[in-house]
Amino acid sequence: MRSISATVGQTVILLVLAVAVGLGVNTVRGKDKINLSRNYFPQAVRQPSPSDAPAAGGATEPGAPELAAEPKSEFSELSLEDVIALYDDPRSSTGEFVFVDARADGPFRDGHIPGAVQCDYYRSEHNLPGVLDRVYGAQKVIVYCHGGDCDDSLLVCREFVNLAVPMECIYLFRGGWEAWKQSGLPFDQGEK
Repeated sequence: MRSISATVGQTVILLVLAVAVGLGVNTVRGKDKINLSRNYFPQAVRQPSPSDAPAAGGATEPGAPELAAEPKSEFSELSLEDVIALYDDPRSSTGEFVFVDARADGPFRDGHIPGAVQCDYYRSEHNLPGVLDRVYGAQKVIVYCHGGDCDDSLLVCREFVNLAVPMECIYLFRGGWEAWKQSGLPFDQGEK
Protein backbone atom coordinates (compact mmCIF):
# COMPACT_ATOMS: atom_id res chain seq x y z
CA MET A 1 0.00 0.00 0.00
CA ARG A 2 2.86 2.31 0.82
CA SER A 3 4.40 1.84 -2.65
CA ILE A 4 1.10 2.74 -4.32
CA SER A 5 0.89 5.95 -2.29
CA ALA A 6 4.48 6.80 -3.18
CA THR A 7 3.82 6.16 -6.87
CA VAL A 8 0.68 8.32 -6.87
CA GLY A 9 2.56 11.09 -5.03
CA GLN A 10 5.43 10.98 -7.53
CA THR A 11 2.98 11.02 -10.43
CA VAL A 12 1.25 14.11 -9.04
CA ILE A 13 4.59 15.87 -8.53
CA LEU A 14 5.68 15.02 -12.11
CA LEU A 15 2.37 16.26 -13.49
CA VAL A 16 2.65 19.58 -11.62
CA LEU A 17 6.25 20.01 -12.82
CA ALA A 18 5.28 19.19 -16.43
CA VAL A 19 2.47 21.78 -16.39
CA ALA A 20 4.78 24.39 -14.84
CA VAL A 21 7.50 23.75 -17.45
CA GLY A 22 4.95 23.82 -20.27
CA LEU A 23 3.50 27.15 -19.12
CA GLY A 24 6.99 28.57 -18.66
CA VAL A 25 8.06 27.57 -22.16
CA ASN A 26 4.83 28.98 -23.61
CA THR A 27 5.50 32.40 -22.09
CA VAL A 28 8.91 32.70 -23.80
CA ARG A 29 7.78 31.46 -27.25
CA GLY A 30 7.08 34.99 -28.50
CA LYS A 31 4.82 35.17 -31.53
CA ASP A 32 4.24 31.40 -31.54
CA LYS A 33 2.92 31.15 -27.99
CA ILE A 34 -0.49 29.66 -27.30
CA ASN A 35 -3.11 32.07 -25.98
CA LEU A 36 -4.66 30.04 -23.16
CA SER A 37 -7.85 32.09 -23.05
CA ARG A 38 -8.64 31.72 -26.77
CA ASN A 39 -10.99 29.11 -28.23
CA TYR A 40 -9.00 27.69 -31.14
CA PHE A 41 -11.78 25.28 -32.14
CA PRO A 42 -15.09 27.15 -32.20
CA GLN A 43 -18.22 25.34 -33.25
CA ALA A 44 -20.53 26.81 -35.84
CA VAL A 45 -23.95 27.77 -34.64
CA ARG A 46 -26.34 26.29 -37.14
CA GLN A 47 -29.58 28.18 -37.60
CA PRO A 48 -32.64 25.91 -37.81
CA SER A 49 -34.24 25.74 -41.21
CA PRO A 50 -37.80 24.84 -42.19
CA SER A 51 -36.60 21.38 -43.20
CA ASP A 52 -35.56 20.77 -39.57
CA ALA A 53 -39.19 20.83 -38.43
CA PRO A 54 -40.78 17.46 -37.66
CA ALA A 55 -42.82 15.91 -40.41
CA ALA A 56 -46.59 16.34 -40.33
CA GLY A 57 -48.07 14.09 -37.73
CA GLY A 58 -45.57 14.75 -34.98
CA ALA A 59 -42.03 14.12 -33.90
CA THR A 60 -39.74 11.35 -35.02
CA GLU A 61 -39.87 8.00 -33.32
CA PRO A 62 -37.98 7.76 -30.04
CA GLY A 63 -34.59 6.18 -30.62
CA ALA A 64 -34.70 6.76 -34.38
CA PRO A 65 -31.41 8.11 -35.73
CA GLU A 66 -31.47 11.74 -36.81
CA LEU A 67 -30.35 12.26 -40.37
CA ALA A 68 -28.55 15.55 -40.79
CA ALA A 69 -27.42 16.96 -44.07
CA GLU A 70 -24.00 18.57 -44.21
CA PRO A 71 -24.67 22.20 -43.25
CA LYS A 72 -23.64 24.71 -45.88
CA SER A 73 -21.32 27.49 -44.89
CA GLU A 74 -22.90 30.66 -43.61
CA PHE A 75 -20.66 32.57 -46.04
CA SER A 76 -21.05 33.06 -49.79
CA GLU A 77 -18.92 30.43 -51.50
CA LEU A 78 -17.00 31.10 -54.68
CA SER A 79 -16.02 28.72 -57.45
CA LEU A 80 -12.59 28.78 -59.06
CA GLU A 81 -14.07 30.67 -62.01
CA ASP A 82 -15.52 33.30 -59.65
CA VAL A 83 -12.16 33.71 -57.91
CA ILE A 84 -10.30 34.05 -61.22
CA ALA A 85 -12.75 36.77 -62.32
CA LEU A 86 -12.25 38.65 -59.04
CA TYR A 87 -8.47 38.25 -59.28
CA ASP A 88 -8.50 39.62 -62.86
CA ASP A 89 -10.74 42.54 -61.87
CA PRO A 90 -8.80 45.84 -61.59
CA ARG A 91 -10.29 46.37 -58.13
CA SER A 92 -8.00 43.60 -56.84
CA SER A 93 -4.96 45.74 -57.51
CA THR A 94 -6.53 48.80 -55.84
CA GLY A 95 -7.32 46.94 -52.60
CA GLU A 96 -11.08 46.83 -53.06
CA PHE A 97 -10.90 43.04 -53.38
CA VAL A 98 -8.57 41.41 -50.86
CA PHE A 99 -7.40 37.80 -50.95
CA VAL A 100 -6.65 36.27 -47.54
CA ASP A 101 -4.63 33.05 -47.23
CA ALA A 102 -5.55 31.20 -44.03
CA ARG A 103 -2.64 28.75 -44.16
CA ALA A 104 0.45 28.50 -41.94
CA ASP A 105 3.79 30.19 -42.69
CA GLY A 106 5.45 27.30 -44.55
CA PRO A 107 2.68 26.62 -47.08
CA PHE A 108 2.16 30.37 -47.57
CA ARG A 109 5.87 30.89 -48.34
CA ASP A 110 5.83 27.92 -50.74
CA GLY A 111 3.10 29.53 -52.83
CA HIS A 112 0.01 31.74 -52.59
CA ILE A 113 -2.32 33.73 -54.81
CA PRO A 114 -0.43 36.88 -55.90
CA GLY A 115 -1.18 39.79 -53.60
CA ALA A 116 -2.80 37.62 -50.91
CA VAL A 117 -2.21 38.48 -47.27
CA GLN A 118 -1.61 35.73 -44.76
CA CYS A 119 -3.88 35.22 -41.75
CA ASP A 120 -3.18 31.85 -40.15
CA TYR A 121 -6.14 31.34 -37.80
CA TYR A 122 -3.99 29.59 -35.21
CA ARG A 123 -1.59 32.55 -35.11
CA SER A 124 -4.09 35.28 -35.90
CA GLU A 125 -2.90 37.56 -33.10
CA HIS A 126 0.37 37.78 -35.06
CA ASN A 127 -1.27 38.31 -38.49
CA LEU A 128 -4.47 40.23 -37.73
CA PRO A 129 -3.14 43.77 -37.20
CA GLY A 130 -1.76 44.03 -40.74
CA VAL A 131 -4.59 42.05 -42.32
CA LEU A 132 -7.40 44.04 -40.71
CA ASP A 133 -6.05 47.31 -42.13
CA ARG A 134 -6.64 45.91 -45.62
CA VAL A 135 -9.84 43.96 -44.87
CA TYR A 136 -11.80 46.79 -43.22
CA GLY A 137 -11.62 48.94 -46.35
CA ALA A 138 -12.37 46.16 -48.85
CA GLN A 139 -15.59 45.58 -50.77
CA LYS A 140 -14.87 41.86 -51.03
CA VAL A 141 -12.68 39.69 -48.83
CA ILE A 142 -11.91 36.32 -50.43
CA VAL A 143 -10.61 33.81 -47.88
CA TYR A 144 -9.01 30.49 -48.79
CA CYS A 145 -6.85 27.76 -47.28
CA HIS A 146 -5.61 24.41 -48.66
CA GLY A 147 -9.04 23.44 -50.01
CA GLY A 148 -10.91 20.18 -49.68
CA ASP A 149 -11.56 19.28 -46.04
CA CYS A 150 -9.52 22.20 -44.68
CA ASP A 151 -11.68 24.51 -42.55
CA ASP A 152 -9.04 27.09 -41.65
CA SER A 153 -10.55 29.58 -44.11
CA LEU A 154 -13.97 29.15 -42.52
CA LEU A 155 -12.46 29.83 -39.09
CA VAL A 156 -10.80 33.01 -40.39
CA CYS A 157 -14.11 34.14 -41.94
CA ARG A 158 -15.81 33.72 -38.56
CA GLU A 159 -12.98 35.59 -36.83
CA PHE A 160 -13.48 38.49 -39.27
CA VAL A 161 -17.20 38.61 -38.43
CA ASN A 162 -16.31 38.66 -34.72
CA LEU A 163 -14.06 41.65 -35.46
CA ALA A 164 -16.89 43.61 -37.15
CA VAL A 165 -16.06 42.90 -40.79
CA PRO A 166 -19.47 42.91 -42.54
CA MET A 167 -20.53 39.36 -43.33
CA GLU A 168 -21.78 40.36 -46.77
CA CYS A 169 -18.20 41.36 -47.71
CA ILE A 170 -16.69 37.97 -46.81
CA TYR A 171 -16.45 35.22 -49.42
CA LEU A 172 -15.17 31.68 -48.97
CA PHE A 173 -13.13 29.98 -51.69
CA ARG A 174 -13.55 26.29 -50.76
CA GLY A 175 -11.38 25.02 -53.60
CA GLY A 176 -8.54 26.94 -52.03
CA TRP A 177 -4.88 26.79 -52.86
CA GLU A 178 -5.07 23.30 -54.37
CA ALA A 179 -7.69 24.34 -56.95
CA TRP A 180 -5.71 27.48 -57.82
CA LYS A 181 -2.40 25.62 -58.14
CA GLN A 182 -3.83 22.69 -60.14
CA SER A 183 -5.27 25.16 -62.66
CA GLY A 184 -1.78 26.43 -63.46
CA LEU A 185 -2.59 29.98 -62.39
CA PRO A 186 0.17 32.41 -61.39
CA PHE A 187 1.38 32.41 -57.81
CA ASP A 188 3.85 34.22 -55.58
CA GLN A 189 6.35 32.70 -53.19
CA GLY A 190 7.93 34.08 -50.04
CA GLU A 191 6.70 36.15 -47.13
CA LYS A 192 4.79 38.80 -49.04
